[in-house]
Amino acid sequence: MARRALAVPAPAGPLRLRSELVRTLASLDGEIERALARSALASEEIHDVHRDLRRLASGMAVWGHLVPASQKTVVAEAARRLRRLARLVGRVRDRDVTAELFASAARTPAGANGGDPWQDFLGRLRDDRQTGRELLLAFLRSERQAGLFDRARSLLALNPRADAGRGLHRILADERRLRQGRVRKAHRKARRRPSSERLHRLRIRIRQWRHLSTLELAARATSSHPPPTTWQRLQSRLGRLHDLDIALGTVPPELTSEAPVRRLRDRRRELRRSVTAALEQIASRPQRATARARLGVRR
Repeated sequence: MARRALAVPAPAGPLRLRSELVRTLASLDGEIERALARSALASEEIHDVHRDLRRLASGMAVWGHLVPASQKTVVAEAARRLRRLARLVGRVRDRDVTAELFASAARTPAGANGGDPWQDFLGRLRDDRQTGRELLLAFLRSERQAGLFDRARSLLALNPRADAGRGLHRILADERRLRQGRVRKAHRKARRRPSSERLHRLRIRIRQWRHLSTLELAARATSSHPPPTTWQRLQSRLGRLHDLDIALGTVPPELTSEAPVRRLRDRRRELRRSVTAALEQIASRPQRATARARLGVRR
């Protein structure tokens, strides 16, 4: 009597990961479709598109390790294109935030802020903001017509390898150790010399760790290991500090004494002190912070 071949069940972890990425892609595609239909992008929509692009690119990079070897390079290329698009959206978001910061700081009557040079500067900010939005819409339309999102959808439809379940556990664990190590290294450098560049790098490293913990939670292949709350609060402060650095970096030399600029500089100085104190606070209890991260304990 012939023995019936047993069906090999699909690995659950990779399938859960795929479901999460498909949901992210559907949300992103809907956001872009609505924006293109209106030929407009609101600030909150730019933020959502930026977030979803980063999450999707990060997830696709992991997905590329789980598909058949013949498709690995193709998935990696799609992830690279998504990251490139996310960087472009990020630059447009920076222009948005810069214009909003100066609008919130300039609370004095028109004409009291230095006259025409100041108003010309604000006008250039508004023009740059609008130009950035128009270029972004054109780029989103181009990538959509070129099939980037359809390609990502077809790659996510690939069946993961039979050994992908065990592979996913190892990949996520290795990647987590790598990202935690990068956070600790960036923290040491920022603590020694808290330059804008080093603080921004630390913010990126914490964000990358958080993205990975989201994938771990979705796949349930390992216990989720999010950064401790201390790191997450620090990332939020670093984000606000980076926004102020970007905004103040746009001011021409002849306008640095304007009242709104001085207010933003004061705000940045206060926030930088807060960030420096947080860096020292984390450094004073590295054993505890590391243990909490390893165990996935939330404070």
